[in-house]
Amino acid sequence: MKSVPEFRAASRQMGRQALRIAAGLGDDPFLADLAHAVDDELAAGHHATVFGAAVGRAGAEPERAAAAYLYATAALIVGAGLRLIALGQLDGQRVLAAMRPRIARLAAAAATATVDDLWSFNPALEIAGIRHAALDLRLFRS
Repeated sequence: MKSVPEFRAASRQMGRQALRIAAGLGDDPFLADLAHAVDDELAAGHHATVFGAAVGRAGAEPERAAAAYLYATAALIVGAGLRLIALGQLDGQRVLAAMRPRIARLAAAAATATVDDLWSFNPALEIAGIRHAALDLRLFRS
């Protein structure tokens, strides 16, 4: 659950779109049922959950699924950096290449995590998110 409304809305919108694509690419009854549940607001459909369901149904092992999610997240952040600062495409790719060992380490840890390990505590990010929502001019939605 994302406590900042804008973060929650963005995660659910990304999840909904990803789920529509994943369900539309094949004939997987589970993904189709999940898409209906999200559309009917019976399931939240957050991006991380949908991503995990889609790659899991495609047969990806947990460590590879986690690595793919982490890489996609890093690529989104680098993409934002390309638009906001004087970071060229080559430097952006260098940043992503430098992240590979960390992504691999974090993916391995995530693949063996238990439910009790799945938590986060980042009040500074949440406070920044709440402040961001009140700004008159914003470059990004969340």
